[in-house]
Amino acid sequence: CAYAYCDDKNVIGSEFYIMEFVPGRIFTDSSMPGMTNEERRLAYSSVVSVLANLHNVDITEVGLGYYGKGGKYVQRQLRRLMTVSRKQAELSETPAPDIEDLARQLQTYEKKCPNHISLLHGDFKIDNLIFHPIEPKVIAILDWELSTVGDSLCDVANLSMMYLMPRNQLAAISGVAGLDLESLAIPTRLELLKMYCDQRKNVSFEETKIWAGFYLSFVTFKNAVIVQGVAQRARAGVASSARADEVAKALPVIVKVAQTILDNEVKPALTSRL
Repeated sequence: CAYAYCDDKNVIGSEFYIMEFVPGRIFTDSSMPGMTNEERRLAYSSVVSVLANLHNVDITEVGLGYYGKGGKYVQRQLRRLMTVSRKQAELSETPAPDIEDLARQLQTYEKKCPNHISLLHGDFKIDNLIFHPIEPKVIAILDWELSTVGDSLCDVANLSMMYLMPRNQLAAISGVAGLDLESLAIPTRLELLKMYCDQRKNVSFEETKIWAGFYLSFVTFKNAVIVQGVAQRARAGVASSARADEVAKALPVIVKVAQTILDNEVKPALTSRL
């Protein structure tokens, strides 16, 4: 929790807040090495319960109805991301037709998406959680900078990105793609969706399953725009990370992943619903 907030920039040169220190474990590897299978099963159960509980918060009752625009979240995000992408392409003098094409395809379905409005973390994933020092349970959620009121299934999709990312001990964040999930007691993507929907108010598993590919492709598209920005800043020589060039090389792969999800999941599931 936050203990204090100061908007006086004269104190340290910017606004700041003081928050509670929470001792625990942070896993940058989504396979949670060091846990037994039973601990891992309980840990993932806790992850999903925490996410569902977050989305079940009555935003009006807790005084957060003002926190974001709410409805049509994906539509607004798509428009905003395309504005950002076009500006980045202009600055780098590098057209991005593949990103434009992804956006057009997503816009085909955006108006029909479920639009379950709730408190939204904005970057919910395993490495943004603190686990108890010895128990397999989540005790804190980090990095609320992107939080707002928006479509809760975007958080579910963001968590599900780990199923697209291979385990790589050299990477900053490691996923579970290619691993034997059953032998590790890690839920499959479909099982995770079912666990989530079973704990949500007024969220149907059947509907969520049908739209899961759309949200996953949208979040992947969003990451493509972010990486495009990293590439643009690297070309301009103002990248904030020494690994910017390496990150930028991932852009074609991310675009391809988004297109594959659209082709293999979204179009077969949703075209007939338009």
